[in-house]
Amino acid sequence: MGLFAGPREEPAWFGPAVAAVLDGTESLLAADGPRALDAATVELVGRQIRHAVRDIRRGLWVERWFAQLTDATAARVRDGLDGAGAGWVGPWRLLHGLAAIGVAPLAADATTAARRLAAEVARADGPGQPRWLTAMRRQSATGEVFHLRDAYGSRFGVIAGFTYPDGIDPSVFLFDVDACDLATVVNAGIYDDVAQAAAAWRAFVGESASNAEPVAARSGDALAFLAYADHGGEVFQGSESDSALDNWFRVSRRLDDLADSLRRRGTPLPRETNLFRDLDPDPLASAFTTWYTDRHGNQPDPEAVNALTDEWIEVQLPGTFHAVSPHRVRHIRALISDWIDDPVTKETSALLPDWIRWHAEQTDLPEPLLAASLAATEGSFDRPDLGAPCLPSPSQPA
Repeated sequence: MGLFAGPREEPAWFGPAVAAVLDGTESLLAADGPRALDAATVELVGRQIRHAVRDIRRGLWVERWFAQLTDATAARVRDGLDGAGAGWVGPWRLLHGLAAIGVAPLAADATTAARRLAAEVARADGPGQPRWLTAMRRQSATGEVFHLRDAYGSRFGVIAGFTYPDGIDPSVFLFDVDACDLATVVNAGIYDDVAQAAAAWRAFVGESASNAEPVAARSGDALAFLAYADHGGEVFQGSESDSALDNWFRVSRRLDDLADSLRRRGTPLPRETNLFRDLDPDPLASAFTTWYTDRHGNQPDPEAVNALTDEWIEVQLPGTFHAVSPHRVRHIRALISDWIDDPVTKETSALLPDWIRWHAEQTDLPEPLLAASLAATEGSFDRPDLGAPCLPSPSQPA
């Protein structure tokens, strides 16, 4: 079960988290360009998101908190301009950083607040503020997009080029998407170039991605999985990675920017379809039954095969039906453990190793990766949150 917000009064963590961000804005003064300020803003905001998700675990209305942070930042700038000294400069930079990482309407609120304060800032500081501040909110995707896929077939990477107006601070943004269950952005970040981002993605994923190389995306269809990538909102599992929480807002913004760029270039992402409807498990069940019978000399229990097939194909992205990553195996075991304990449940669990072997044969999965998936079927099972991404260390397969 995800962590949902509680009663609709303001959560107690809002105020201290806003204050902590504002008290840390002096660190933004060292930023020498929009990319550096973007990163520093993400660090400040992400630290509080991590604290709320992992330590507070309730009232996680992070979009509402972001809006409150924007209002408080604008107020801090205004109060600083009315007083003496330069205490408003850090919050002024933060306001532009918030405009750069927020999605609409969050970004629009920060942009509007900055525009309303711009004349007062100009009177107070003249040419003292760098011109690139106003470029922060106008970052855009360049159209350079690469994708990667691991050997299991259910972990994807997207590396997209981004830049600010006039070619300032070009970079690439990495989206690491796990589609073992619902497709989810599980890691993200900014890198210097495609090679650096690809190396980071391989480290995130582990052994199953060791031979993956980035391929240029020539059409939106090559990135179809992004149309299903779940990210943002205000529902958390509590097991999100540091990079996912730090980039909670920025990922949604960059996904929107990338989708807009693809549309403008005439290669839009395909329309999302309902992954719960119009499912036909019969071909999968029939093919497995034939393989099992040839291998063992007797047919598997048809009720168990149908039950396993139904669970396996629901919400799976097209083209990932044969993916048998350890994460996906753990997810299926979690679903089966939630069934009523009866003979079909036991028969289905007993079929799982053969089910994995059959799928692995369809994709020529290397033996070490198959062994890792088979190992995930063994031992007692403590049921986790079904939606939680089971992320490996860099030395383990996904």
